Amino acid sequence: MGDLHKPLTLEEATDLWFAARKAGRKDALNTARRIKILLRHIPGATPLAEIGARTITEAMNARRFEPILRGKNRKDTGKLPTNSTINRDLIDSTLRPIIRYASRNLEAKVKDIPWSDLRLSEPRGVVIWFTDEQIDAWAAHMPHWHRPVLRFMLRYGVRLREAFFDFDEAIHDSPAGMDIYTRDRKNGPHVVALLDEDAREMRARIGRARAFNVGRPAPDQLTTPWFREMKDGSLRPIHWRGFQSASDLALDRAGINARPAHDARHHAGTMLLRLSKGDLASVKELLGHEAIQSTMRYAHTSRDDLRTALRHAYATPEASEDENANENNDKKTA
Repeated sequence: MGDLHKPLTLEEATDLWFAARKAGRKDALNTARRIKILLRHIPGATPLAEIGARTITEAMNARRFEPILRGKNRKDTGKLPTNSTINRDLIDSTLRPIIRYASRNLEAKVKDIPWSDLRLSEPRGVVIWFTDEQIDAWAAHMPHWHRPVLRFMLRYGVRLREAFFDFDEAIHDSPAGMDIYTRDRKNGPHVVALLDEDAREMRARIGRARAFNVGRPAPDQLTTPWFREMKDGSLRPIHWRGFQSASDLALDRAGINARPAHDARHHAGTMLLRLSKGDLASVKELLGHEAIQSTMRYAHTSRDDLRTALRHAYATPEASEDENANENNDKKTA
């Protein structure tokens, strides 16, 4: 009973929030990584009631000069985190929801924090999609066994780890078509509905993988539809990290300045928005967003799209030319 009036610490509030809101969810591991970053810059023993704008500002300033580490050996990449990453690490994904939970659910006294003032400025959304020439160059500079993964991500906008799904758990195949259940959300699973031609290719890949798995112990079996065929006819699984490295290298060699998985997701959303003539609801479903506001960050309209819309709205002579161009593009992407 003596601890009832003991000030709640950041670490205690974090543990209670994580157990109530994040444990068991697919983003739990990523959230735990961000919590580790948070507690590196604000000691866990800090009373929650003492955390205010100055403490958070000092933590964010310190985080800005921490190099990004990658790989199993946590090698220094020589790069620093972006403002967007810092906002997510120390505000959006950790401290703000933790403090809100403690105030509402744990009856903790907390300071009034001006979150919008503390957030670092982020670049405004830009129109991101790759031209056919860029996609061809990107694919040409990567090993051929990685190219099917690239095509899948550019069309369906899945996150990198979601692309490497377990086909025994995620695939739902029926006469109506093939769906891939990539992750759970609050309002149900995110479902990727494959086009018929992609479903046929996916069935063929899964069939080969299952045939290869027969008689092999579980650790040696293929679990995703992405693999490399060796000279002896055996199949070797493609790891998502291997694809990520090959994709990064291919972009560098092609002279394309992009973030592979992130920008492929932007490309998928933007292209579907353009080809569907502004169907945001479909883009929202494709990307698995729960709120349309999230979709707006990924699906953009370019100035060319705006001009085309204006021409059609005001029936200018160029409108018919745009229509013919769109029909040709539709045939090309079909």
